[in-house]
Amino acid sequence: MATKAESSGSDAELDIKNKLSLSDVKENVRNLIDAEIGDDVKSLSKVKDMLASALQEKRRLEQQLSAVSSATPSRIQSALREAELATGRIDSLAASHKKTRRDVQSHLNQVEPYVQQLDDLTKQVQELEKCMEYMKWLAMVEQLSSEVHSAISANAMPSAVQQFANLAQVSEALQDSACINLQDFVTSTVLFWYQILKDKLASEFDEVVKALAWPFVAAAISMPPTVATQKELRSRLATLFGQLLKLQLPEILAAEDKASYDSTLLPGTRQTVLPLQLLLQPLRKRFRYHFHGKKQTNSLDKPEWYFTQVLNWIRDHNDFLEGTIQPFLDTEEYAHINAKTEFTRGLLQVVAAKLTHDIPELLFDEQLLSHTIDELLLFDKELRSNYGYPKSQPGCLHVLTAPACFDKWIMIEKAFAVQKMDTILESSMAWCSQYKDMADADELKVPECVESFMTLILVITERYRCLPSPTHHLRFLELQLDLLDDFRVRLLQLIKLESGNPLAGRYAAILNGANYIIGVLQEWSEQVFFLQLQYFNKEQATMESFNSALESLGGSSHDISKISKGFDESQMDMLEGTVFDEILELYSHLRDDMTAKLEQTIINDIRGGSRPFQKEKWFSMQSPKDYISPALSSTVCILLQTIKERLQQIEEQLCQTVLKSLWQGLAGKLNKFVYEEVILVNQFNEGGALQLQYDMTRGLFPLFGQFTQRPENYFKDVKESCLLLNLKAGSAILLRDLLYQSIHEKPSKGIQQKEAPVSALHDIGVYRLSPRAAEIILNLRTDWPKY
Repeated sequence: MATKAESSGSDAELDIKNKLSLSDVKENVRNLIDAEIGDDVKSLSKVKDMLASALQEKRRLEQQLSAVSSATPSRIQSALREAELATGRIDSLAASHKKTRRDVQSHLNQVEPYVQQLDDLTKQVQELEKCMEYMKWLAMVEQLSSEVHSAISANAMPSAVQQFANLAQVSEALQDSACINLQDFVTSTVLFWYQILKDKLASEFDEVVKALAWPFVAAAISMPPTVATQKELRSRLATLFGQLLKLQLPEILAAEDKASYDSTLLPGTRQTVLPLQLLLQPLRKRFRYHFHGKKQTNSLDKPEWYFTQVLNWIRDHNDFLEGTIQPFLDTEEYAHINAKTEFTRGLLQVVAAKLTHDIPELLFDEQLLSHTIDELLLFDKELRSNYGYPKSQPGCLHVLTAPACFDKWIMIEKAFAVQKMDTILESSMAWCSQYKDMADADELKVPECVESFMTLILVITERYRCLPSPTHHLRFLELQLDLLDDFRVRLLQLIKLESGNPLAGRYAAILNGANYIIGVLQEWSEQVFFLQLQYFNKEQATMESFNSALESLGGSSHDISKISKGFDESQMDMLEGTVFDEILELYSHLRDDMTAKLEQTIINDIRGGSRPFQKEKWFSMQSPKDYISPALSSTVCILLQTIKERLQQIEEQLCQTVLKSLWQGLAGKLNKFVYEEVILVNQFNEGGALQLQYDMTRGLFPLFGQFTQRPENYFKDVKESCLLLNLKAGSAILLRDLLYQSIHEKPSKGIQQKEAPVSALHDIGVYRLSPRAAEIILNLRTDWPKY
């Protein structure tokens, strides 16, 4: 029953699908006919053609389906046969694989003992090969050593030196070897023959240079050899010099030679070449004899003695080094070495050793330490400027940068600077200019104490500029900034004392001094030295913050990439600003405050004498036209006299930079004062307007003509007000009506209505005053009709 039900159910489902598919077909046919024929009823004849075409396509598809249906069974049978054959081959291969695997495993079991024996034999062969290589190296070393010995015995020094050079190359080639004993053996062999060859060649070399009167010191000068003898000596010297160059130990082995290795090397330098070491030996002995021990020349308070002696030695041996020794270096492929530079560096090593020995004792005496530092800085400067020692080569200044010595040096510099500051400020001529009697040279009007202070800061810069590390430069820069701020605080204290009467006393001198310091610091800010310090300072601060951020975040890859991105973005910030930005801002604030104070004092003084001018009866004045020649009003003369006296006073006291800022500020305030407290609060008739214009154009404006060719440009409010007050009556009334309409009535023409009064004002030369302000000014005339 269930089967029948399922069958009937499936039949019903099939009928539904057929009905659905039939309805879909009908729908598609309708759509096709609509697409082909559309609304054109006359084209219904095309339906027959469409039906014939569809039937033809149906027959073609049925033929293809019939052909495919007949061919498919044969293809399936062929595929099945091939699959059966492939399965058979797979079974055969699997059986063969199992058999082969069993055979291989059996063979491995049989040969395993032989493999183990072969592995042991291979290891033995490798060990024997290593031993053979080891013996070959030993034999090579022994052979070279024997050849060196034979050459020395036969007094064939060129051959001995050449074989020694080969032996040194072998030692250098074995530096990366794991055979430590072999390394030690070869190194000891090289050093053994090196010492023998060096002693033998050094004794002969010493004889030759002594015959040439080396070293060239005043006390040891003897009769020079004849020309023939001198020629022979130079030939021998050239031969020995070349042999000693070949005898030079590699840098790796030089440190192993405890007997001749120089532990006083300057930072960042290499060992001096052997022949120059031998040339330096007698001078080093003389230096130790005179400047060590209990000799009178060894005096802590006279470091200039050994500095001078070293400079004399460099000068006396300069010609021999450049004329004789340098050609030897050039012919022996050592042209990259400068004989004079190497010689100087060798002498500086003994100087550095002497300073290192004396500094701990000098730290207990500030005066002696300061004197030694001064002499050392002078010595280094003279060495590089007058004796041709390259700036890229290290000197002896690194001795001063040892922590204890450097901290003491900073302390001494600060104490001296503060003491010097007190002295220059207490001087009776502290606030007088050194060049006050020289008009051309006194443009800045710099007080003596300020100029002395900035000279002190400059001297400190010159003293630490030659130090090798920017870290130490920044320490001194910090000291300079502290001194600049200390001086600013002292200026503030003096300003408080002088603020009661800025026009008298030292107030103007202090203002000139502050302006001078600003100018000097701005100039220094653009120097390459201080720009480099700014970059290094910001770079150091960035790295410190980067490292602290890494430590705080724990070092995850995401955090590191995020911090690195921020670090990259901060690189551009290093190029902005200068090391003096903060102190410049403080001094600029000081100067601006002082200028504003002085400006306000002058304005108050002027306002105090301007009361009569403000209360003048401008509305009832007679016209100046009624007089034979117009004249300034009596009330304005008092005002102008005060202004003239104050302008003359500040011109005599202030430098041009401050003066320009001050007179422009005064002009602005006077313009506002006259406009707001004279013009806007009074009424004017024709005579009053003309008199005001005359007072301004012939009285006030010319007072500032000594500072600018067009002083009226700094009184635009007053100038334009006078222009409006003195318009012709008709023009003034028309302009006033236009202004009234634009301001008080509703605009009727949009933008043009708004622009009309502005254009009208521009036409008569009024650009600063707004239309509303212009209307107010026009209404101040009492003799013009009112609305």
